[in-house]
Amino acid sequence: MPNDYFQFKQFTIRQDRCALKVGTDGMLLGAWTRYANALRILDIGTGTGVLALIAAQRNNRAVIDAVEIDREAMEQARENVAASPWPDRIRVHWADVRNWKPAEGYDLVLCNPPFFKGHLTSHDPRTALAKHEHALSLGQLVREADRFCNPHGRLCMIMPLDRLPELKSLTGANGFVLSRECLVSYRANKRPKRVLVELSHTFDLELMTAEMAVEREPGEYTLEYKALLRDLKLRF
Repeated sequence: MPNDYFQFKQFTIRQDRCALKVGTDGMLLGAWTRYANALRILDIGTGTGVLALIAAQRNNRAVIDAVEIDREAMEQARENVAASPWPDRIRVHWADVRNWKPAEGYDLVLCNPPFFKGHLTSHDPRTALAKHEHALSLGQLVREADRFCNPHGRLCMIMPLDRLPELKSLTGANGFVLSRECLVSYRANKRPKRVLVELSHTFDLELMTAEMAVEREPGEYTLEYKALLRDLKLRF
């Protein structure tokens, strides 16, 4: 059973009131994303606030808006931000991102989306909202990100690998091109299950591809994974 809190090197995440706890996917996305030159960042579906807090740690100039539709999660994210070293640079909003109208555009949009589609839905409505795409489909997410991004803005997210073809079919019509992708295996020598993606509005970029594994054996993390999270996770 997940702990009520998750301790990072520079901040603590309280998560007892959040349906989606801190996990490998969120940490991978936060650590893999490039934050250089992103002065305005948007975290869609912030949950505990973990992505917004990683962004604040990795970019000491960025102003970050974190949007969450679930009120209890939003309140806990605000508490996590208030207890962090960067409360003056992160604003947590209780809103449905589909109806949200920020005053300015963003250089970077982050999302660990509710990506399950065609799976049995959780009986808990808050968990279903966090994990399944009933309220925010992949197509809606890409369209909203296009609306929020500046002309050279980027969208970074993590998703099941089997949905990558669907994402690629959505990019061009919504002003994006796939600029980076990284296939993720939870265990070395196993098939990839997730893909980290960066979509860009800059169409002359060459696609950068990579692969990585999280563990060599149960409890034995790969050197690549540890290097990626060294400034974030305790004992790395």
